[in-house]
Amino acid sequence: MPDERGASTAAAWMERIVSEIVRGRHLIVHGNVRDPVRWRSEHVDLRTALTEVLHISGYPTIGYYDVIDGMSSNHEHDPRRLGRLCAVRWPGDAGSGTAVPAAEGEVAAPTRAGRSQDRSRAALQNAALPTYNGPDEALPAIRRALRQGDEPVAFIIDFAELLLADPERANRGDRQLLGMVKKAMLEAAQVGPLRNLLILVVHDLPTLPEWLYQGEPFVQPVEAMRPTFDERRDFLRENASRFYVDPDGEGWTAESVRVLANLTEGMAVTELDGLWRTSRRERIALAEPRELLNRTVLGRREDPWKRLSGRVAGAEAELARRVVGQPVATRRVAQALGAATLGIDFVADVHSLEARPKGVFFFVGPTGVGKTELAKALSELIYDDAAALARYDMSAFKEPHSAERFTGAPPGYLGHERGGELTNRVRQRPFSLLLFDEIEKAHVSIFDKFLQILDDGRLTDGLGRTSYFAHTLIVFTSNIGATEIYDDVRNGKDLSYADVVARFEDKVREHFTETLNRPELLGRLGNGIVPFDILRPENVDMIAVKFLDQLVRTAERTVELRVDRESVLAMVRGVMKNPADLALGARRIRDTLDLAVKAPLVDRLIEGGSDAYELWVPVGADRAEIVAVS
Repeated sequence: MPDERGASTAAAWMERIVSEIVRGRHLIVHGNVRDPVRWRSEHVDLRTALTEVLHISGYPTIGYYDVIDGMSSNHEHDPRRLGRLCAVRWPGDAGSGTAVPAAEGEVAAPTRAGRSQDRSRAALQNAALPTYNGPDEALPAIRRALRQGDEPVAFIIDFAELLLADPERANRGDRQLLGMVKKAMLEAAQVGPLRNLLILVVHDLPTLPEWLYQGEPFVQPVEAMRPTFDERRDFLRENASRFYVDPDGEGWTAESVRVLANLTEGMAVTELDGLWRTSRRERIALAEPRELLNRTVLGRREDPWKRLSGRVAGAEAELARRVVGQPVATRRVAQALGAATLGIDFVADVHSLEARPKGVFFFVGPTGVGKTELAKALSELIYDDAAALARYDMSAFKEPHSAERFTGAPPGYLGHERGGELTNRVRQRPFSLLLFDEIEKAHVSIFDKFLQILDDGRLTDGLGRTSYFAHTLIVFTSNIGATEIYDDVRNGKDLSYADVVARFEDKVREHFTETLNRPELLGRLGNGIVPFDILRPENVDMIAVKFLDQLVRTAERTVELRVDRESVLAMVRGVMKNPADLALGARRIRDTLDLAVKAPLVDRLIEGGSDAYELWVPVGADRAEIVAVS
């Protein structure tokens, strides 16, 4: 219900609590239970909110129990009231020799088995506060209070996961405690229009055994949800005066509150409360919601996109040096980097956390032509850190449940508490290049996650935490359509780059619209689809020189090495004249050098005997000769 200002007076899930209490059902409240909850237009702790709901519902006596603080009552002026209800004895109680409740002040003669309970009962009747601390004493007392029919009573057991273990792993005593809780629910008495109630509060529902609640009409789990958009907006509006105020700037507006409420999806009230503290510390006003959340989520981190501005002009040349024979791909990527660095895009604010990723590319082409290498070059150019690249082999995401790995298992499933692989990565390293290799091999459910990322720039995990992708670069790689290209190259067919582009674009379009039935994702990729050319004979030498230079550079850490490059290149050209080898791309060149140069070089250096060597490949040979230089 809204108050006079139009703000909600209670969290939506609290209304569910009210309705279930009216129905007389026991409750298991789980989820965001340690966060303040909105109740009667204020934010209070869950115990306070539940107490008020129970009191309004007609329960005069409310007991509280947890294994840390023991038992307490809402009747501070009359604590013995709860004690009398807990001390009532019934037939079948351990140690009970009576068939009726014991009168106040009367202690039944205990048997040996019932001495502990009798001592506790006597203490409760005479002490100022209940003294049950251990669950082996407290749970029987709660059971007695719930099944008496003299006065409505409700009990709230907090941190229930600490006393209710999984029965399959529990000992006999623990199983008896579990049985005590269930019997207490089953035996709860009807007192006039009300049923005595038991409410368990637990952070994670799976920590309780399923048989305690699953399929039982008398108990209902209710999830304490994180605040909705309306609740976040109301909280921020009510606390707006606590934020930093820029004396030279504009004050906050309803629009700035709306934007911040939208950006904070998945945040708890405690986290929202931290925003005004960050605002004051960092001197960022509520009128700048995007900058405030940027600072809150990212902290004081240097933005690599800002320092890239001085390197954009040389980006194409740097990428072309790393990736040989792909001028169109390197030019397209360099142009996209320029747009991202300058902040030019079809969005209201490219620096907002809710913006789309800085760039999205779909590299498609034959194997061994530089798709992954271009992604690595991009990562090093932008972030100056090889660890900024996170690579996901999508052939490992073939199963229907694979999508859960990105965002984490849903509540109630194994591994839920760990979060998701992708969301964890982006939250920990928001400045990253995310490489999804062989994307065509992933299960179709994966693409629903990508749609959300490309549309909203964010993804929420199973724990309710939101990761923002506004500072990431996303690269998909694929070999879709490569089989037909391989066949043409092996058969010696002359293919122009235009032919290659047309083939790959047709296959990509067919894959998304017909195979996946996801034409909307194709639209999100837009001009990000970058076809890579086949390896052409004129580029073989440049690629071979690149690999050879890397090999020589590493060898010269320990010895002096003189290489007859022309003889090595002649050998490589001879191999790559074969169309079948040419179709394998740069990997075939590297494999050739591995066998013909690296292997004999390693063997010769292991033999030792000199600090300098000469290397060449004899005409017609497939293995280098290496001799020591005196």
